Amino acid sequence: MNFTSLFYLPLYALTAALYPRLGSPSRAALLLLASWTFFLLESPASGVILFAVTVMTWLAGLGMARFQDRPGLRRLLLGTVLAVTLGLLGIFKYTGLFFLPAGISFYTFQALSYSIDVYRGDYPAERSFPRYALYLSFFPQVVAGPIERPKDLLGQLRCETPVTAGDLRVGGYLLLRGYVKKIVIADMLAPTVDALFAAGGAADGLQGLQGFRGPQVCAAAILFALQIYADFSGYSDIALGSARMLGIRLSENFRNPYLAVSLRDFWRRWHITLNRWLTEYVYIPLGGNRKGPARTALNTLIVFAVSGLWHGRGAHFIAWGLVHGILVLAGDGIARLTGSGSSGGSRSPSGRFLRQAGTFLLVSLLWILFRAPSLAQAWAMYRALPLGWGQAIGDAVVWCAGHRILAARLLMTVPLLCLLRRTPSETDVPPGNVALAVGYLLFLLTLVSLFLNLQTGGAAPFIYFQF
Repeated sequence: MNFTSLFYLPLYALTAALYPRLGSPSRAALLLLASWTFFLLESPASGVILFAVTVMTWLAGLGMARFQDRPGLRRLLLGTVLAVTLGLLGIFKYTGLFFLPAGISFYTFQALSYSIDVYRGDYPAERSFPRYALYLSFFPQVVAGPIERPKDLLGQLRCETPVTAGDLRVGGYLLLRGYVKKIVIADMLAPTVDALFAAGGAADGLQGLQGFRGPQVCAAAILFALQIYADFSGYSDIALGSARMLGIRLSENFRNPYLAVSLRDFWRRWHITLNRWLTEYVYIPLGGNRKGPARTALNTLIVFAVSGLWHGRGAHFIAWGLVHGILVLAGDGIARLTGSGSSGGSRSPSGRFLRQAGTFLLVSLLWILFRAPSLAQAWAMYRALPLGWGQAIGDAVVWCAGHRILAARLLMTVPLLCLLRRTPSETDVPPGNVALAVGYLLFLLTLVSLFLNLQTGGAAPFIYFQF
């Protein structure tokens, strides 16, 4: 669901206003109607694919529940689910022959989670088709997550929990925080990041890649790191806020990942629901860490390669995943040798800060593999890192002098992210004048930023819509 489209907030406001005035069955029907309305308004052609996946996996779940005494048939049903859902994902996402259906990566993993849990006996088959259809199409998270397990979401979709004043306050704050991250930060950074990644390349191919210089590469990496975090965590905040104001709690997807003290710590904090899914349905079935160090290392690399492949068909995505996996394993080895652990060896504030700064810089540089359009451009950017530092300060001063408004907006990015980094609870968002004043200021800042963004190209699409 595109939360920045003109029709989202009015239609959501109508849904949120009607929801608490209805009984549980009518609430669920309203959410299903709203979810499919939002989905079809966003991508009508994608509706056929989502409906087919919904019907097939629901029927397979009923079949696996019914034929408990026929393990062969149950394996056949699960195999059919795996073949059809992953086959559709492969055809539409990796062949490049067709359009990319909205949200296919996310609802495919959610459907697989349900089917595997039913097969294992970890969750009962859902008898209600409308409720299961709502589980796969729930509008706040169908397009870009969080990826929800059936035990975390399906029960809530009975819509029996009343909406409290705390839900409205926390949900409203998350909604506003998400829009601030997206409009004030991510959309503001997008044109600069695009220009930096394009600056070293020639329009006619790779001939101009030698134009990259170290300061430009570092700026591109760090600004993209901030952009993708603000963009994706902003989407997640809006999704969590939209659901929370309906009394439904979605899973946390980000936990201040750029405060991580190691790469493994980073992956505990970044895109939490995808990493949880890969751990539960790929890493553990492969043997996890139960079959010795060599097998544990191989399983780790497989999971990171799958994570890279999930993001796209380019070799640079797989390289991004594998390099992260190799460095995570290397970090684990160093932690074992030094006895420091992966969650922060030094207890001093300065030592922890240095580990956080080093991890952030490493993660930012690895984002080049993710953002560059090809391995060739990524390699050219890495090769350019030692070049051009002699005039870096002078060039930065000249650029800031010529782009004063943009420079001021860039400078407020990190302080604003720090201000918004706390995960709110009901006690963190009191119904007082201070909270209202801060909310009004953030709303005003969002409107001003939206106006400025419109002067330079308008709203950028959410980055994870392409996955």
